[in-house]
Amino acid sequence: FYALLALKAPQSAQKTESQRARYCVGHIAKTSCCGRSPIAQMARSVVYVSAALVVANAAARLGGSARRERGRRSLTDDSFIEQVKESGEADGLSGIIQFKLDKDYTHVKIGYAAAVAARVADDADCGTKATRLFREAGKHEAKHVAAGLDLWYTMDCGADDEELDAHAASLRASEKVREFLAKGDHKGIAVFEPQIVHKALAVEKDAYRSLQTHYDAINLDGAWEITTGDPTVTVQVLDSGLDPDHPDLQKHLWRNEAECQGEAGVDDDDNGFVDDCHGYNHADDTGTDLLGDGSHGTHCSGTIAADNMNDGIGVAGVAGGDGTEDGQGNALTGVRLMTSVGFGKTDVNGFAEGLTYGADNGARVSSNSWGYNSWGMYDQAELDAIDYYNSEAAGFVVFAAGNSDSKKLWYPGCYGEDEFHGAIGVAA
Repeated sequence: FYALLALKAPQSAQKTESQRARYCVGHIAKTSCCGRSPIAQMARSVVYVSAALVVANAAARLGGSARRERGRRSLTDDSFIEQVKESGEADGLSGIIQFKLDKDYTHVKIGYAAAVAARVADDADCGTKATRLFREAGKHEAKHVAAGLDLWYTMDCGADDEELDAHAASLRASEKVREFLAKGDHKGIAVFEPQIVHKALAVEKDAYRSLQTHYDAINLDGAWEITTGDPTVTVQVLDSGLDPDHPDLQKHLWRNEAECQGEAGVDDDDNGFVDDCHGYNHADDTGTDLLGDGSHGTHCSGTIAADNMNDGIGVAGVAGGDGTEDGQGNALTGVRLMTSVGFGKTDVNGFAEGLTYGADNGARVSSNSWGYNSWGMYDQAELDAIDYYNSEAAGFVVFAAGNSDSKKLWYPGCYGEDEFHGAIGVAA
């Protein structure tokens, strides 16, 4: 467990666009990176969450650092275009196209970004309008503009077409992207890419603490002698949602008091989201239903902060406190859980926006047990969101490395700019 403190990449490590460093920590059980042994499956979520919680205090001390312009892949990169073709044929694309406008393009600089986006949508010929990928963020909008998040747009190119199945939607998105890039007229565009299919990296369900032997493997009892979780630290779980009525999680839910005490249907705290008392469902676009598709998010939340009162209910969380309460039954220890939903009941979407939501609303660690269907591919908007999280929240974005027993580059877990910018990709 204590070895997780050693998260810095070697100074000699050199990273290129095609070989970004993977920050893998915590190899548990005798498996290869991203192995599948039963012990490893149970331990994986514990390890990557533990790593994030260990460095959370360090994150609070780092402060925002200067934002850097990262080199981006060329719009005419033949290898990228070939990847788009292969991913389309392998059902690896969702049917949505995303693009970012060039901040230095004259019409963008003088305030006509929406008009440029409309022209790009017409040229792409998907038959739909382009809308902002990151919604207007109220009191946080100035930071989004400074980070260039307001220049990201998205358009449906088959995802919601009832006449197209998943395979046809993937092929259509691939075709439209390749046709657009082949035209050669890319004025005003910095990035143009298909959205990749996202998948949850599920693990086996935990049993009761007496059966949680994976905790013993990382000496969690020893870690609890130092801390059982700081209530001033908020951990975002971006997954399939959380069951807000689960008895083992009640005392550790993050609260956005302005919304919890505010008027229904109103953005009471001016953060761009309505009724986000405990978080937001970005996939289904609602703050009142945080239980998306399946129980995986609830499982991950329990691994992080299930109540540790030895009350016979559920499991023990890595940072679920020591059972200390105030006179009104509120937990005085243990981290707080912010819920963000990317795997919703009606859609799988909103991951980039979910990351910026966590950064803007006080989370210092983001737990992500999901990835893509295609290796070597990534959504640039999500990498931009990770950079925003690192810089604006002084926080850590933690990803599972995957369950496919592969040493290939699987994003977002393998994304890293340097020791302070990028994701922490963890394998067990």
